[in-house]
Amino acid sequence: MKMLISLVLLIFVFSSCQQAPKQESRSIWKPYSKQAIADSIAHHKPVVIDFFAEWCPNCHELDRTVFSLPQVQAKLAQVTALRMDATNQDDSEVQKIIQEYGVEGVPTVIFLDSKGQEVKDSRVIGLVTPEEFLQAFAMLKIFK
Repeated sequence: MKMLISLVLLIFVFSSCQQAPKQESRSIWKPYSKQAIADSIAHHKPVVIDFFAEWCPNCHELDRTVFSLPQVQAKLAQVTALRMDATNQDDSEVQKIIQEYGVEGVPTVIFLDSKGQEVKDSRVIGLVTPEEFLQAFAMLKIFK
């Protein structure tokens, strides 16, 4: 009986010492679609589009070091956050969307105002710091 109690206590101690799992940054993103952009424009809501690829190490690093931060997630929660999967760049639909936005590589993050127009000089290309991302995000001018 003592052994059982000791085992239960040990399990309790170990389970209470575990850190809460990090919120997965992917959960803030919705899949890219023209309809999602149209809906955002209809509701006068800005859009952030993250062009990423599964094979891209900098895309995963951006997820880990920028998009997973609570202050970044709080900002993205106030806009329509879309993720364009450019993993298969041979796909004609992917090529069409990449060309439409003039994306030359991943990761690239594009900021659209509430009318669907790209915010001038706000594009984020490559791996950036959280501060650089938030500075680009602030160009949306949706926060008073």
